[in-house]
Formats: sequence, C-alpha cells, structure tokens
Amino acid sequence: MSKTVYDVIQRFEVENGVPRLVSTNIQVIQGGEDLMSLAIRLLSQLGFYDKFEENRASQYIGFRLKNPAKGAKRYQLVLAQRKEGLCISIPKEVLQKDILELICTTIDMDYTDMCYSGANNFLGRVWILPSKEDVFLESFQFYYPNVFKGKVAGSVSLKKDYPEEFKIEHLGGIDSYLALTEDKLFPYAWQVCITSKEVLEEFLGYFAKILMEK
Repeated sequence: MSKTVYDVIQRFEVENGVPRLVSTNIQVIQGGEDLMSLAIRLLSQLGFYDKFEENRASQYIGFRLKNPAKGAKRYQLVLAQRKEGLCISIPKEVLQKDILELICTTIDMDYTDMCYSGANNFLGRVWILPSKEDVFLESFQFYYPNVFKGKVAGSVSLKKDYPEEFKIEHLGGIDSYLALTEDKLFPYAWQVCITSKEVLEEFLGYFAKILMEK
C-alpha cells in the first residue's frame, strides 16, 4: 500500500498576543518518507540512541552523548531541514581523516594571490562516497592526472597556470561526493547538504558508526 507524506509549513503573525494565520505551504514529499524521518529511523536502527540523547529545537535536532566527559557537551550530530535538502553537521575532528582538502599551487608565481577563494590557496573540502570512489577518480583524473596515489583523502595540491580554471564539476560526477562547508551556528563542525536517500544512508551509516565508537 503506497503512502504520501505532506510537509506543511504555516506562518503566523502575532499582534497584541493574538496569533493570526498568514499563509500555509503544503509540499508533497514523494516516496512516502522525507529525509529527516529517514535519518531518525536510520539512527534508531543503528542503535545511536543507546549512546546519544536527542534535543529538538525549532531549527534543528541535535545529539549529545548521554554520559559525556567533563566539558564535552557539544552536539556530535546535528540534523537541520532546509529548503535545499537535509543538512548534517558533525565535528571537524570526526570528519577530518576522511575528507579530501584541495588547495591551489600556481605554476606562474605572478598569479599566486589570485588563488580561488583567497584563503591560504584553499579550494574546497569534499567527502567521497566509498561506493562512488571509482566514478570520482575516473572523472577527476581526466582533469588532474596522477594526483592520487592511495586513499582519496588528505590534502591535495592542484598545480595549474591559472587558479580560476578550477571548477567544482572537475571533482567527478556530482553524485560521487559531498561538499563540506562551515556550520555558522556550530563553528566547531562542518556541514553537508543531502538531497538523496541513497547518499543519506551511506553518509549517515558511515559516520554514525564512527561517532558511536568514539
């Protein structure tokens, strides 16, 4: 039996303490289960709630250790539903060893200061899906051959004549990696935004186990 899930967003104005409904936005979620619900179900199946407690806020769901060490009360996992997808934040020290960091090294020194983003020649950070590593490498090697000698992680320098030539699509198929950004609300964490159930299952299954083993 098929089922349909509706995502309902209602906006209210409050005047003199009296709320008034301004608008209602109803979005049909295809496939019967939204990404947030799927994430919660996956965490439950993995036994995540045995070690972590859930805190629900208006903008996110955060998870802390039930019995943290002294001073270790930060969220270890944050789920936030956004218009662009489900955003997941995890502390940087947890993600670091599995992340590919790209930096720019220009061949013509006259262009050194023009490196993309201008911050220590930094280009970006990505996590390569283990199931799509071959896809990533095949596409990436076309633009930057002989870069990887082993694991697709760590810091990699891309030498090129003009740094503005770098394009994110050169990293491979768009479904083979997740780009990481700084989480402005939790600056100790990096954040990914996921729009696919398959990618969510792989990412959450991979890092939830690491968090539980810490």
